[in-house]
Amino acid sequence: MCIMKKLSIILCLLVSVNALAWDVVGHRIVADVAYHNLTPEARQAVDQTLGFERAMVAFSSWADEIKSDTIYKGQDRWHFQDLDAGKSDKDLEKLFNNKLLEGYHLFQAKDSLIKLLKVQPGNADALKFLVHLSGDEFQPMHMGHHDDLGGNKAKFYWFGRSANLHSVWDTYLTEYTHYSSTEYCDYLLKKFAAQSDEYYNRDELSSIKRTYAASNAIYAMYYELCKGVEPDERGVRRFAYGFEYRFAYKFRATLDEQLYAGGMHLARLLNEIYK
Repeated sequence: MCIMKKLSIILCLLVSVNALAWDVVGHRIVADVAYHNLTPEARQAVDQTLGFERAMVAFSSWADEIKSDTIYKGQDRWHFQDLDAGKSDKDLEKLFNNKLLEGYHLFQAKDSLIKLLKVQPGNADALKFLVHLSGDEFQPMHMGHHDDLGGNKAKFYWFGRSANLHSVWDTYLTEYTHYSSTEYCDYLLKKFAAQSDEYYNRDELSSIKRTYAASNAIYAMYYELCKGVEPDERGVRRFAYGFEYRFAYKFRATLDEQLYAGGMHLARLLNEIYK
């Protein structure tokens, strides 16, 4: 039995219709931030496991790409932890401490991968999944609502093209900056340099609460934009001219923070695994 099939059994594969999380650029940014913050020991181990220097950046979107291969059918549910509106900190703490409470999703998959890598540090597939899912955990719409599939059903026109709340956060906000992944990473490393220790040491539950709060803020603006705007025959809303600029401006700081925080979280995980 191949390594991937063993990993699939260990992680209890399930099926979903959720979309990608971050796009290729977004995942590379998270992985690159992490790579810059690995210890020499962890960096050497990660490079060796994946085959070449900075491979974790190159493979950061691998977990999305393999969805097209029927051998890997079933991992879709690992990529999200859709959460309904109105959850309190206590609700989040309860779910974090009982990760299977709402089914086998992102929190449980990530936890299983970490445990697996601690006993099989050379498991390249598990490492690639962990790199990817650590980025997914910081994409706010991956803590979006069940009823709209994490924003996938919240459709509107974005600079003239049909989009949805999920795809805007996956792709269009990072695309809007016109940075390459390397340029964006360099920018984030400089922007948050004075706070790097704070982000590195932040516990996962606190990060989850922040990501969920970001998701709530995104929905709040979307619902405000929807007032008095009916969808067209395609089910897509056309908001007032220029809303894209307001949206991108309002959430630029959130975008930066989530990408950087995801990278620092991943760095801490890998440094602990590959001591």
